[in-house]
Amino acid sequence: MNSIISLLQFAVYTLNVISSALLVVLTVMLIYGLFYFFNNYLKKKLPKPGLVGLSVLSQGEDGMLKFVLTLPEKGASDVVSRELTVSVDGGEPVVFTLAGDVVESQEFEAADGAAVTGTLVDVDDAGNKSEAREFTLVLVDTIAPPQPGEVGVKVVSES
Repeated sequence: MNSIISLLQFAVYTLNVISSALLVVLTVMLIYGLFYFFNNYLKKKLPKPGLVGLSVLSQGEDGMLKFVLTLPEKGASDVVSRELTVSVDGGEPVVFTLAGDVVESQEFEAADGAAVTGTLVDVDDAGNKSEAREFTLVLVDTIAPPQPGEVGVKVVSES
């Protein structure tokens, strides 16, 4: 009789342990599910930034073109910074962290026909990042030469 009672006590203890472990597993699954739902469905998603443009400023004596990238206005009022990644003519990409309201990059210099590639990402005050706006632009010389000087008259002979 004592062995049956011991066996029943062991069975009850085992069931308690299993139910406690099952409860822990279910709790972990519930927390993970809520976390997944929050990150994928409730978390605010920033809109992708608009198109990036290129403005040629001047041409140096060496023929190199000076230019800036024109950036779109921020897509949300709580954007506090922007991450601009730029590569000129296949060079090493450089990342610039800009204020959220910046709409023009620093000045760059490259040869006519150079490819300018990169991405622009907006970051809000909670650290959320927008989808990256990718761009590929080709630098084209749009600077006209200066106006010629005054045209004069030269008398070469009298008849």
